[in-house]
Order: sequence, then structure tokens, then C-alpha cells
Amino acid sequence: MKRCCLLLAVLYMIPNFLVAENHLREQGTIVRMRMADCMSAQHALMDALSGNGRAPTGDLCPEYVLVSDRVVYVIIGKTSDQLVPLAETTRFHFQNNEVLIRVDDARKESRFRVKAMVLRPEWERSQRLEEMEAVATAHQRMEGAVMMETRQ
Repeated sequence: MKRCCLLLAVLYMIPNFLVAENHLREQGTIVRMRMADCMSAQHALMDALSGNGRAPTGDLCPEYVLVSDRVVYVIIGKTSDQLVPLAETTRFHFQNNEVLIRVDDARKESRFRVKAMVLRPEWERSQRLEEMEAVATAHQRMEGAVMMETRQ
């Protein structure tokens, strides 16, 4: 009888654990990738958040921009072979100040360090400003080229 009650209690608790596990994982999209200096393992997140800069190791590692619903993360791999597909929705979660991403049903999750975080509305605003500046710069270059052609 005790075993039966214990088994029923465990069976009733399993769905709660599964729901909790799903809520811990966030969903986001990798929108940009570039190769950057690898960050040293010691205090990487705290250095990035405090603005002290980073301690480059001399190697190049992939740096990604991960856009979630509320926050945009700039994450950097620990090694140069940590590649994640771009423009795909990915599920991720945090563990010990690292972002863990499982790529294409891999056996292990890839671990990334957080280099920077910004709220999504602020990131979108800065992206619009960068686009406007790029358009203005291109327009000025074109006007300069037209002026040079008319002088010749």
C-alpha cells in the first residue's frame, strides 16, 4: 500500500517537473555571427558587465547575437569550433553564468559566455540608428562622387 501511494505521488509530480523544465528554457534567434578574441574563463561575465573590458587569449572564437523576447545577448564561444546555425529559432538556458545551447540534437550542449546583455527595445533602437547612419553615410559618399564627376 505504501509503495502504491508513493508511486502515485511520484507519477503526479512528474508533469510538474516537466513544466518547470520547459519554463527554464528560453527561446531566441541567432541573428549575427563574427569571429572575435576568445575571452579568458576567469571572471568573464563579471568583466563584461562591469565594463572592465575582456582579457583576450589570442585565439578567435565565434561571437553571436542571440535575440530573445525581452533581452538581446552577445555570447562568445569558448573554442573556435562552437558553431551555431544563424536565423533559426533555438532554445537555450543558463547554468553557472553560461548560456547553454543544444545544436541539432547534439549529445552535449554548447557552452557560451555572456559578453553583453541589453534590453530588446534599446537594442532595436540602436539598430535603427546604425541603419540611419549607414544610409546617411552612403548618401554622402554618393553625393561626393557625383560632385567629383561634375568637376571633371
